[in-house]
Amino acid sequence: MSEGRNGRTTMERGKIVRRLLPLLIAMIVVAAAAGIASRAVDNREVKSDAASQAAPEPMPQEETVDINGVACTPKKNIKTYLFMGLDAQGEAEKVEEYDGTGQCDTLQVLVLDETNHTYTSLPINRDTMTDVKSLDDDGTYLATTRMQISLAHATGDGMETSCENTVDAVSNLLYGQAIDGYASLNMDAIEVLNHLVGGVTVTIEDDFSKEDPTLTMGETVTLTDEQAMHYVRGRMDVGDGSNEGRMRRQSQYLSALKAKLTEKCQADSRFALDMYDALEPYMVTSLTRNDFIKLAASLIDAEEQEAPEIAGTNATGEMGFNEFTVDENSLADAVIQLFYEREEAAE
Repeated sequence: MSEGRNGRTTMERGKIVRRLLPLLIAMIVVAAAAGIASRAVDNREVKSDAASQAAPEPMPQEETVDINGVACTPKKNIKTYLFMGLDAQGEAEKVEEYDGTGQCDTLQVLVLDETNHTYTSLPINRDTMTDVKSLDDDGTYLATTRMQISLAHATGDGMETSCENTVDAVSNLLYGQAIDGYASLNMDAIEVLNHLVGGVTVTIEDDFSKEDPTLTMGETVTLTDEQAMHYVRGRMDVGDGSNEGRMRRQSQYLSALKAKLTEKCQADSRFALDMYDALEPYMVTSLTRNDFIKLAASLIDAEEQEAPEIAGTNATGEMGFNEFTVDENSLADAVIQLFYEREEAAE
């Protein structure tokens, strides 16, 4: 029987792939659980200068570049994937009018360092103010607009155009870092997966009395499918109403979900692919099933790294919606940590 790196046999690697594939799908599903907290298009400031008319060019990959005043050399063998969760309900479907629906309420950037065999999952605050392309209903470019990054998906057809516009916005935010693949899920997918694993057990640490009175603070409960939706998407009427609080709950749910997925996959070798098939109608992705499997295989010997925190400030915009303005030094430090070597360190 053939052996791969670190002496693992083909059969052993296959078993590990089946355990890691759910991890990737879990990241997408949890992303899909974000709530419909603000359906209307938030206040936006349209730029009309000529420099804003073109999409950002990706950073060159073979030379020294400047990141917020720091000379850096791009790391080699970096793969970057974007997972998105939408406030849209039902199965994924194309819309004819770009009317502001289908906001991307949760974004997770998976960074795989194939040289150092590490990976990092970086959350992006959905309220992050950044430059986003505005599109006409036929997909043609209109202008660049400063708005919440969640609205990049709403400026599109709900399918590939929306996802690619979000990819552009995230790439632009991360100093032009290329995105190698993406996947999005509509929020109803959380009920599908929660049902498949028989419910996820969590301890309620926030006041859900307005959102769902069945979720009592301090109690440990196995969430029903409906409760799971409330738990991971609820925001305005939960706890302090912050997106940071919702992101914390989503991380808690994700950890518990991964444990259940691993248990299910160990008991049934077909479960991972059955799960993928069940979620596929709710998903829009540039990745095939084989791509997911290959990505999981790449993580077999990879060590998970703690994600850098992107600091910033929250404020209420003119239309009453929250706006998160990133601290540029914090953002630059995160980008350098994930994608670059400081020039002095590289010499």
